[in-house]
Amino acid sequence: MSRSALACAPERPFAALAEHLIGLRRAARMPQRALADVAAISRTAVQRAESGIAAPSPSVLDAYVQACRARPEDLSRARLLRRFGRIAQRGQLRLLSAPSPALIHSADDLGLALAAMYERDGAPALRELSRRVPHRPPLPVTSMWRFVHRKGLPASTEQLVTYLMACGISPTEQRLYVRAYQRIVAGRGERPGPPRTARPDELAHYTDKISPTYRSLMDRMSAVDVETALTVGVAYVYAEQSQRNGVAPITDQQLFRTARRLFGADTRPAQLKAVPTTASPGGDTPP
Repeated sequence: MSRSALACAPERPFAALAEHLIGLRRAARMPQRALADVAAISRTAVQRAESGIAAPSPSVLDAYVQACRARPEDLSRARLLRRFGRIAQRGQLRLLSAPSPALIHSADDLGLALAAMYERDGAPALRELSRRVPHRPPLPVTSMWRFVHRKGLPASTEQLVTYLMACGISPTEQRLYVRAYQRIVAGRGERPGPPRTARPDELAHYTDKISPTYRSLMDRMSAVDVETALTVGVAYVYAEQSQRNGVAPITDQQLFRTARRLFGADTRPAQLKAVPTTASPGGDTPP
């Protein structure tokens, strides 16, 4: 089988990288053992890098190329071939139909784009990815895991830009993705949340204190009448407790302020004219 055929074989996703590394080593006229000694790596690591089956780690790859005294462009090509091999090995990029930044209109679209960036970058280790932008606030590994697995979006524009820079996105493309992110955030802010439905146990906390007779009566009353009745009832209880505790009876103004706190600003003093503000000497409330 020719080398070109081996490069296309799916069981050797790093065949092109292996050919490149072997060419550099032979150009330096170094056997595998000598290269391993110069690069301070094991001979097994050298053999694995030249097998085309597994990807050498970034540190091993850099040490290998530098030991061959290769040019900077040879190192750049080796890194690029490693990235292409990772893409072929994982096979995830072709499954992610990520839209372009201009066509991103939902959180799902942006999630696809963020995951595709990671795969297009060769799916590096998340800790390595977090160290690529040292001049910005660090992005937690757990946050990047959510982006990569489409479990969430960046919490802020700063997080998004840090992630884009770590994935090697150009400044021009970064601005496009930031605009898409801002569109999604603005849409979320304008969309009203679902109405909150009280749980049955919350409703039972109140309804179990009302007898069926009074509940039926309240259903036939207007909201203003219900609030007035509750205000009168609160006033009676308040006056009775004040008498028992030896506290001066409340005034109409105090009762009005209490009613406003309980039932809102629509409660009017006229509703409280019939409310007693004192209790009988015996402690019983007036009829």
